[in-house]
Amino acid sequence: MSSSNSRLHRTFGVDAAAHGDLSTTKLDPTINLEVICLGLPRTGTTSLQAALTILGSGPCHQGVDLFRNPARNEAFISLFQRLNAGTWHTGHPTLSARLRELMQGYRSTTDNPICVLGPETYSAYPDAKYILTTRPGGKEEWFSSLYAATGWFFRRDIWRYVFRSLTYSVGFLRRTDDRVQLTHAIWKRKFGGVSPEVYDGHNAEIIALISKEKLLIYDVRQGWEPLCRFLDVEVPDTPYPNLNDKEAMHVIFMGMMAYGAFMWLVYLGVAGAALYLAGRPSILSQGGTDALLDELQE
Repeated sequence: MSSSNSRLHRTFGVDAAAHGDLSTTKLDPTINLEVICLGLPRTGTTSLQAALTILGSGPCHQGVDLFRNPARNEAFISLFQRLNAGTWHTGHPTLSARLRELMQGYRSTTDNPICVLGPETYSAYPDAKYILTTRPGGKEEWFSSLYAATGWFFRRDIWRYVFRSLTYSVGFLRRTDDRVQLTHAIWKRKFGGVSPEVYDGHNAEIIALISKEKLLIYDVRQGWEPLCRFLDVEVPDTPYPNLNDKEAMHVIFMGMMAYGAFMWLVYLGVAGAALYLAGRPSILSQGGTDALLDELQE
């Protein structure tokens, strides 16, 4: 499926089809989540998204979908703010209803934002099937991969402030960063910080929360067999997807900063032109065009 007309492709040159391109998919509001991956980012969630789609569990929501839908991004920002403020909590009927509303039209989900909402999601979807994707090298390898792919979001050196300053000029980029910071606040509240310890703490929480019958602990290197057995579907006659969005994430972050820098130049150009014209009221008066041409010829 071509994704050349998607915002993600136009802005950053990233092939959205590799992330479950839904640009031509009309979501059916009668559908809701049946299969939910609560594995953290950088645990094979992009490959799993493609696999679930092949198995008939699509449309499958993934973190990149929030780039395509700023309104959905704003809705999750509001949800995270209420959680962090203690206004909503696990089992709160309004929270559960809001999650079900936001995920209407999707049969499955992987990655952000749902993966950081394990208890809240389980309360909203007690009858769903759950998958916990894992990283073969454990917490240190997971954190190293996370930092390499998305470190601009949580590094605390000067480059973090460069990233924030550049992207601040573009609303949907700024609000994407705001949402990620709110998810980090959840990790800090639960696990003490954004560190390798998040991996073990998160996985332990999910394993303790969901019964063995409803939970598949899954390494995507295992391929189709355990996944298909868990979902009670036939193994397809096609190789298991092997997608790695690390390079795509690098392109996205560089594109975000380049786009932000360009918009700052536009704003500065407009502001400079406005100041120039404000200091020369004759240009704006009747016959101002002639005055402007006279100035340019001097």
